[in-house]
Amino acid sequence: MKINQIPSILAFLPVLCLVLIVQGASAAETGDTAPAVQLPQLQVDGSMALADFRGRIVYLDFWASWCPPCLVSMPIMNEMRNRLQAQGVPFEVVAVNVDSDPEDGIDFLLDKPVDFIVLSDPEGRSPADYKVVGMPTSFLVGADGVIAMRHQGFRRSDAQTIENEIMKLAGGMP
Repeated sequence: MKINQIPSILAFLPVLCLVLIVQGASAAETGDTAPAVQLPQLQVDGSMALADFRGRIVYLDFWASWCPPCLVSMPIMNEMRNRLQAQGVPFEVVAVNVDSDPEDGIDFLLDKPVDFIVLSDPEGRSPADYKVVGMPTSFLVGADGVIAMRHQGFRRSDAQTIENEIMKLAGGMP
C-alpha cells in the first residue's frame, strides 16, 4: 500500500463502520416476538397497545402522510379489515403514524378516513424498535404475538399476498 492511498482509505472508514452497524442491527423479522407498542391514538383521546390485540391477527402498519404508497394502502387495508371481520376472521389493522407533526396525519385521514385504530408516534420510537427504514413498512403479527410477515412498500397487487398470509394464520383459529 502506498502512503498516498492512506487518506482515501481513512475517508472510507466511517462509511464502512456505518454499514457494519446497520447490518448488525437486526430488524424485527419473521419468527420474532413483536416488540411492544403502546402509543396515544391519533384522532381520539386515549392510548392503545399492541398487546391489547393478543388473540387476534394484527397488521401493524407504520406510515406517514407524505408517503405515496400509504395513500394507496390505507383504503385497501381498511376494506380488507372490514370484509375479513365481517367473515368472522379475528383480524385487526393497527396503523402507526410517524409524522413529526401529528396534524399532518390527521389531515391525511380527513381525506382518507379509516375504521381501524391509528396511533401516533412523532418521536419515532416504535419504528426504531422495529428497525423500519422506509414507509410504509408493515408486520403481520399472529394471534400469539409472533411476527409472521414483514412487508415494505405497498402496491395494489400486494393486498392479495397479505390476505393469503392472514388466512393462513386464521386457518386454525375459531
